[in-house]
Amino acid sequence: MSNINKKFIFYLFILANLGLLTYAYSQEGFLSPKMIKSFLTHEYFLWSYIVYITVLITRGLTLIPGTAFVITGVYLFSIWQVYLALELAIVCYCLIIYNFANKINFNVPQKILDYEHKIKSKEISIIFALCFVPGISINVLIYFLTIIGIKFKNIIIGIVAGTSITSAFYIYLWKNLIESADYFL
Repeated sequence: MSNINKKFIFYLFILANLGLLTYAYSQEGFLSPKMIKSFLTHEYFLWSYIVYITVLITRGLTLIPGTAFVITGVYLFSIWQVYLALELAIVCYCLIIYNFANKINFNVPQKILDYEHKIKSKEISIIFALCFVPGISINVLIYFLTIIGIKFKNIIIGIVAGTSITSAFYIYLWKNLIESADYFL
């Protein structure tokens, strides 16, 4: 492409952005949180809900904290929709991490294997309790449990049981905080 065409496209892009910003500034309530919420939860509910679940699954595969995603979900969707999305995402990324950890054939150090005997005696109750410990990442916990040879069934039961309680608590907490902030505004 010639330099003239590149410059023309660049200036056209700048002009289009300025025009959009001018339009947005002149319209009252344009791109306000209430307008975005209405748009996502009424006109494009199914798409926004699917994207939300996909983002939660992707977040579960990383070490990014999930609080911001819970707050966003609580603002956009009902409590039960957020709860269902969180639990579905947890099951999905649990499955992905379990399969990934089994495929890489990680050499397990002896220090980690020492925990295997302690955990195997009461797998589900220990996994359930670990879900309540602040600072323990669920995805790292799933990976750890997989490499020491815990059965998937026991992992999923413990993780889902533990996170269902913590998820319900976080959703309820953030829903009430958002409603109380709206009350004062």
